[in-house]
Amino acid sequence: MPADPLPALPLPHRAATADRDLLAQVSAAVGWWAGQRTWQVSSSHTGGGVIAALESAVAAAVAPGARALALPSGTAALLAALVAAGVGPGDRVGVPAADWTASGAVLRLLGATAVPLAVSPRTGLLEVNRIAAAGLTALVAVHLHGLTCDVPALVRAFPGVPVVEDAARAWAARYPDGRPVGSCADVCAFSFGSAKLPGAGELGCLVTRDEDRYRAAVRRTQHPTRQLLAGVPEPSRDQVMTRVAPVAALLGAYLLHEHAEAVPALRAAAARAAAALRAAGLTVLTDPDLHAPGTVAVVASRNETRAALAGADVAVTALDGADVTVHPDYPRRLARALRLGELTVVTCAPDCRGAAAPPSFPVTNGNRAEKGVTAMEPHRN
Repeated sequence: MPADPLPALPLPHRAATADRDLLAQVSAAVGWWAGQRTWQVSSSHTGGGVIAALESAVAAAVAPGARALALPSGTAALLAALVAAGVGPGDRVGVPAADWTASGAVLRLLGATAVPLAVSPRTGLLEVNRIAAAGLTALVAVHLHGLTCDVPALVRAFPGVPVVEDAARAWAARYPDGRPVGSCADVCAFSFGSAKLPGAGELGCLVTRDEDRYRAAVRRTQHPTRQLLAGVPEPSRDQVMTRVAPVAALLGAYLLHEHAEAVPALRAAAARAAAALRAAGLTVLTDPDLHAPGTVAVVASRNETRAALAGADVAVTALDGADVTVHPDYPRRLARALRLGELTVVTCAPDCRGAAAPPSFPVTNGNRAEKGVTAMEPHRN
């Protein structure tokens, strides 16, 4: 048998999964699905079986009557969400001035223009009372660092303007009014990538309460058979299909089930971490009972955060910086006022009570996390 070609290389990022851990997850997922004893037919052509199970679980967690569509990634889900919201060539779409690059990327792909909107200097979240939506086809609201944007306020402020929600890092989080993230916007995109909670390697899901928008997303991304099953009157056959693989859906459905059971422990761990950080005199932005379970955003460097948590009764799996980009058209004086480089995002394990070893803090995101905010190339449409 040939030797392992990479026997001594450490995992470079928590988004990487050791083969033994991946196999353990898949094995557990197979056992869990077999125990459901549904014996359906799982097919990416129809969306049945385990794909339907994943979509049902996501929809039920977001809002009564919601429809969900599984996709290969969070970016694919965001692209489909924008299509479902009616965005196309020549449109102008409002996006947060500080964000990850996915929004700009999918808008360029659609031939639309990203228009930077005012954000909080401290959090990078949209500031609804500073937004002007005149001339915009749609608005993209992004949840960052496990914190949640006030989407209900955004919807109230701009009636008639479709709101697309990027909830890549906000599964099981809630808006400031307590409702589940994804339940208020016209369309919402979730990500279950490796560095997310829960993380299924690479997986996304679109959620909407509007049947027409759901069918538009299905028509853009799915096989003609599924389009017919979804009620699309004239299925498209010439688009680039982005169907999810049943095995990916299986892993996602299982991890969503496991995550749902772990949410109380994740929130408890985040509350202990937040208490330790506040006791050290640091400013915590996260409400552990409201924001993404197991995630804490703190105004501090990673070294300060590490020191504050050293004796705390909490297991930390990652310390990340605010890895966002600033839109090149955002006014320079406002860009200079952003303080996102001062943020550290703590990811907690569900529980460590009685753990013998102290918490570990793997390096993640490399140098980009240290810099926090980076410049972005101008949008070319």
